[in-house]
Amino acid sequence: MRRRLYIGISVLGIGIQMGIWVLNFYRAVPDPVTTVTNPMFTGLSSWVIWWMACRRPVETVNWVGLTACGLVIVLRAVATPLLGGAELLTALQDLYWLLVVVSVIAFLTVDYRRAIGVTATFYLAGTLLPWAVLAAGGAALSSPARLGQLQLLCGIALITLCSLAWYREHFQRGRDELRLTQKLAATDALTGLNNRHALYPRLGELLGGLTLRLQPPAAATAPFCLLLIDVDHFKRINDQLGHGVGDEVLRQVARTLQGQLRPDDLLGRWGGEEFLVALPGAQEDQALEVAERLRRAVAQADFGTASLVTVSVGLSEARPGDVLEAVVARADAALYEAKRSGRDRVACGPGNDQAPALVSAD
Repeated sequence: MRRRLYIGISVLGIGIQMGIWVLNFYRAVPDPVTTVTNPMFTGLSSWVIWWMACRRPVETVNWVGLTACGLVIVLRAVATPLLGGAELLTALQDLYWLLVVVSVIAFLTVDYRRAIGVTATFYLAGTLLPWAVLAAGGAALSSPARLGQLQLLCGIALITLCSLAWYREHFQRGRDELRLTQKLAATDALTGLNNRHALYPRLGELLGGLTLRLQPPAAATAPFCLLLIDVDHFKRINDQLGHGVGDEVLRQVARTLQGQLRPDDLLGRWGGEEFLVALPGAQEDQALEVAERLRRAVAQADFGTASLVTVSVGLSEARPGDVLEAVVARADAALYEAKRSGRDRVACGPGNDQAPALVSAD
């Protein structure tokens, strides 16, 4: 994208530079700096197109371009006072517009600290050199106050640009750090999944309520099922094979579950060796099919040293008026039934006055 942008700007720049160069000869007294530098910039733009097309480093273009702009600023700052003439102030005014444009380019192409350095260097060259050349040549300006005014106005514009760039850099850094902090707070470090802290508000949204743990929300308008998934005999894996293998088992289980779910499904690490899956829009029979698919996928996955790893699954369906604890409690009761019945199976949460129902057993 960046390369295409540079090529497009260079093609447009060639047309503009040549247009300015041709129009320069229609002036009563053509500007010699424009006569010399515009063909140079046309050649530079052609080089940029070739460089980008060859997939060369973009940073080289940035610094070559800024160096060329610096040379033009020095040339114009020295040559314009030497040439003198009635249009001296007008020509110097063009110089200070060029300084502002080059400063903007610097902030867009290099980091803001270097851009501030480039801006300060070019501004000092563009303001001090004309006075030095005029003093050395003994020339006098018809309106030295006007030149000073132009230089101060240019300085104010450049200071504003530098201040905005500094603010943007620090604001962006602060925003990025905040986003990273929020992501770390909501992400399980081992598996990269949502952690329990991140799952609570998402589950609350699915329940259709504004509160998570106090008053029951309004009746749910869409079906929603919850799966609690527990890795069987995980303590044995840690004790016999070590915590490193145990960690890799959890990561592999997370990858396996993630690969079997829809983009809209919610997956997270509930704690320890337990995972939680929320299935928006799924009724109980559909959720049972998903639970079975997840159970089989884990049983068939390659866990290396850990060999055969299985999971038990507890399922519950959200009901109108449910709070989060009620849905999780039914899934937890179903998970307990699946573990009690031999593990590596799925059990469905209890009804109002019913025990959990075992729905699969291999």
